[in-house]
Amino acid sequence: MFGLKIRWALLTTAAAMLVMPSVAHAHVDNANADANANADMSVTPTGGRKFDPEFFAAYAPVTALDMVKRIPGFSIDRGEGRRGFGENAGNVLVDGDRPSTKSDDIMTILSRIPASQVAFISLSEQAGADSETQGQGQVINVVRKRTTKVNGTYEATIVAGTRYGFQPSLHTSATMRRGDTSYELNFSSSSERFYGFGPEDFKTASGALVERRSYAGKGGNDEAALGGAIKTRLGGAKLNINGQVRWDDKFDIRKAEYSNAAQIRTGEEFLRREGPIGDLSYELGGDIEFSALPKTNTKIVGLYRTGEQSRFSSIETARIAQPVSLFETRSRNEPMEAVVRMQNDWAGLSRHAVQFGAEIAYNRLDAQFSVTNSVAGAVTNFPASNVLVEETRFEPFVSDVWTVGPAWKIEAGAIAEFSKLTLSGDSTAKRSFFFIKPRAIATWTINPQTTLELRAERQVAQLDFNEFATSVDVTVGNQVDAGNADLVPEKTTTLSALIRHKFLDRGSVQFRGDYQLVSDTQDLVPITVRDAGGNITAQFDGTGNIGKSTKWNGELEITLPLDWLTKPIGFTGVEVRHVSHYHGSRVTDPVTGFNRRVSHRPLWHQQWDIRYDMADLGLVFGTSFGIQDANFAYFFNEKRRQKEDNRTTIFIEYSKFKLGTIRFQVTDTAGFRRDRFIYAGTRASGSLGQIVNRKNSLDPLLQLSLSGKF
Repeated sequence: MFGLKIRWALLTTAAAMLVMPSVAHAHVDNANADANANADMSVTPTGGRKFDPEFFAAYAPVTALDMVKRIPGFSIDRGEGRRGFGENAGNVLVDGDRPSTKSDDIMTILSRIPASQVAFISLSEQAGADSETQGQGQVINVVRKRTTKVNGTYEATIVAGTRYGFQPSLHTSATMRRGDTSYELNFSSSSERFYGFGPEDFKTASGALVERRSYAGKGGNDEAALGGAIKTRLGGAKLNINGQVRWDDKFDIRKAEYSNAAQIRTGEEFLRREGPIGDLSYELGGDIEFSALPKTNTKIVGLYRTGEQSRFSSIETARIAQPVSLFETRSRNEPMEAVVRMQNDWAGLSRHAVQFGAEIAYNRLDAQFSVTNSVAGAVTNFPASNVLVEETRFEPFVSDVWTVGPAWKIEAGAIAEFSKLTLSGDSTAKRSFFFIKPRAIATWTINPQTTLELRAERQVAQLDFNEFATSVDVTVGNQVDAGNADLVPEKTTTLSALIRHKFLDRGSVQFRGDYQLVSDTQDLVPITVRDAGGNITAQFDGTGNIGKSTKWNGELEITLPLDWLTKPIGFTGVEVRHVSHYHGSRVTDPVTGFNRRVSHRPLWHQQWDIRYDMADLGLVFGTSFGIQDANFAYFFNEKRRQKEDNRTTIFIEYSKFKLGTIRFQVTDTAGFRRDRFIYAGTRASGSLGQIVNRKNSLDPLLQLSLSGKF
């Protein structure tokens, strides 16, 4: 069914492109061009484009993020999931620099830049688009105006709903420039509350109802962050320093009444979960860039961050004619990361841009976890309850961007990783790793509107140190996620192709496909606990490696302006955007020995957005609709299926308000359905013992926000 939709969408798009004239809409430029020049609405076959503020005027943007989101055929890549600071570079630069931070993502950074302070945005769609963004074939650079005035942005929001209450948030930033030095100060505070309700049914293997638990709960998350940055010059060097402190607090309270198949009350449950509990985290980063040798540019990046992660949960159950039971968990983790990176760009060869350098990183997690069970009357021990995880990593790298001709560019490079991982405490281990991570990217600018990108690379996934330590989810039957001392990084070799085509003034279509060969696939594995005599005392599930797997992915992204259709009947400004993903996979199940999909990987999802800009009136109407397939998780004695409900948003904006842009939004918040198929033995037995169906509904939300710039 989904495959037919994809084919229909591709055929429809292809037909539309045949009948619609392709119109060029940008101009080749770079970050050093005159910021006040007007955009020449033309394109050359070098893969470079420039967008001046006039291009975005119809959208009445408030921030640079609003502008970036309107660039045809461009999606922000946050650069997450790989090992190393360098490999996690996204595809967005600000004034030609990549921010030296991990606490702030690029979308947050862009939302702090007033649209009025953007001189232009340049776009490159060729391999080696910028030395700051390794491995990206498409990069934008947001270039700001040079001004001595204090300028900034603000956004204030109130969210409400049935049984919800008013919840405020505020985000603001200010920037001031004095000569070659600029100062930035930013503050954000948000408060979120949600109320959910729904039943959970416990059934026999044949589907007969045994017990129903009717839940009603509320939860919330409060956070605040204060940050700042300084950019200046020291002689011929460029210096950037940034820092942030963040506070987080979260809670979840749930009550349930138990009843049997005859709808007679049999007991009740009270759950309380907290975490983070007033946790603080800190980050300090910076970089210095200079030229010490002819035709060479050197950049040194430093980053340090630390914090605390505290959790508490309790679940109290009282059944009629039975003693009350109480199950409590407590954890306190202290993560830390330090990174130093040096990269050198050398332009000594004609038509080649060579980069080389090294990165050193130290990561640490001190995890402490305990459980108290009132039924047992004592502390219950779990594997890897208290663990200290430390990793030291050294990564030399080299890459070369070869400009073959005006239309062809090739980037080739490799990173060598030498790392050492040690565990102490309840789990002890010591391992050394050596990885070679090669990469090759070729881009062909077929014509000013069409780009083809071919890519082959080997990636090593980032380890989540929390998976070396044990945790318990009290919301799903006290499910234990056991710490696994044997966990190693997942390695992936990817072959991919992408084709992107621009049409009309603001339209684009893009299709990406890839095939992945994965070794040491991370998934759920059985973790067995034995006593001194080798006897099995308990068995849990945890994250582990289950051998080789294959994955294949497809992504279709279409931005379709409808002016060509609506202008003859008297109005313009309607735009439709569609994004769909398909994720196939195959791996051998460690419990049954049969092939299955990788856990927690929905087969497909889609997003539809419709927007109508009435620029003359300052009004925007829009709606978005998201839907996705169910995802599965495979435990040693359970198969779990979870399906998120459809999520729909309707909004209206007015941008001619004196204080800024006012937005009213209604969101039909997505609930979910979870089905647990629990076996009498392991899943390999095929003997189903119990079925548990859970449905959770959330109230619709009303949101009113005011955003502006100064």
